[in-house]
Amino acid sequence: MVFEIDPDKPNIPGIARILSGMGVLSLVTSGIFILLSFSDYAWATDTLTISGAIASFVVALILVGQAKTIELLAVVSARVRSKYAIEALTRASAGTPSTATETKGTPLRAPTKERVIHVSEEQARQQGFRLK
Repeated sequence: MVFEIDPDKPNIPGIARILSGMGVLSLVTSGIFILLSFSDYAWATDTLTISGAIASFVVALILVGQAKTIELLAVVSARVRSKYAIEALTRASAGTPSTATETKGTPLRAPTKERVIHVSEEQARQQGFRLK
């Protein structure tokens, strides 16, 4: 079902609810087009009704898919925020400095060692290298 209430999820953004509603409306429109194909109206040709039904069904799929994607992005965002909040609480209780004083984005690495290549003087002169 498109509209579901889950207490574990955070509040669904308004745009996701709007997109879900528009998707359901497009799905209903697809059904109306299919019903029009069986009617005897002169203006409702088979080409119009079948192409309208297919187009509104594709639009419904796109709208509902985007609504679910936005809804999942809200869930991921809430989980990331709670993860960082829990980490900050554990650091505060352990007495370590917070992440605001640390530099972000620089992973700890061992210093790189320079590679030393031993070349004889004669080969170095032939290649054009200068000796230190």
